[in-house]
Amino acid sequence: MKKLLCVAGAIVLGGAAYVYAEEPAAPQKAPALQNEETADGPFKLDVMVDVYSAYVWRGCVINDRPVWQPSLMTGYRFDDYGTISANAWSNFDITGRNHQRSGLGLNEFDYSADYTLDIADFAVKFGHMWYTYPKVNGDDYWKTTREFYVGLAHKNKIINPSVTAYYDYVQADGWYVQLGVNKEIEMDRFIIGGDLNLGLATDNYCETYYGRGADGGLSDFTADIYVSYALTDHLSIGATLAWTSLLGTDARANEAAGWDEDCLWGGINLKASF
Repeated sequence: MKKLLCVAGAIVLGGAAYVYAEEPAAPQKAPALQNEETADGPFKLDVMVDVYSAYVWRGCVINDRPVWQPSLMTGYRFDDYGTISANAWSNFDITGRNHQRSGLGLNEFDYSADYTLDIADFAVKFGHMWYTYPKVNGDDYWKTTREFYVGLAHKNKIINPSVTAYYDYVQADGWYVQLGVNKEIEMDRFIIGGDLNLGLATDNYCETYYGRGADGGLSDFTADIYVSYALTDHLSIGATLAWTSLLGTDARANEAAGWDEDCLWGGINLKASF
């Protein structure tokens, strides 16, 4: 991950953004925890491409210039015994803002595996994520890191709350916990929704990713709204607008010059589902 340039001194479906740092870059957040009905058949495949105005991760702006982020998710449902899935995600810088332009701007490749079990209106998820920062023409940009995560979500007709805990056992040896609420409204081929996410972290985690002296506690807040339109039964297009802010006083004070503690960002989302 990275001692974000928050250290030198950084979102759903969405989406996220990063700052240039000479230390390991921060990883993209884990796939959203949702208790959603599976399409016909036990096998599911999603191919997505997101284009955002910035790359923001857990309150830290990793890149305040445009990026594109392709990903692939595949899963298999075992009836009442849960669903196993695998996800691959990558970040490409569109500009040379972070001086990382090898391989068309590829500077991060993450992958994960998880198991989700639906119990009544709840979804319980367990998973593991691997974060890598490859460079095509030389040494990797940053060191790899790994996380375990566990989450619980509740789906109802009013609002969908969730809590997900991540344990970084390589770089930070610390916990990051995200509390979230989601609301979606379906109208014919449109889906309109929004999220509120609040992050909390332990001392070790804050020290690693938000800068020396940063104490544990509230770390970041993100609010987003999104809309998607189903072009066909398998293809949809959408847009996301989000606001992210660092909350910790020390984290904001450690933010590298030229990077914002608060960021308004957004972009377009393309998705093919099979």
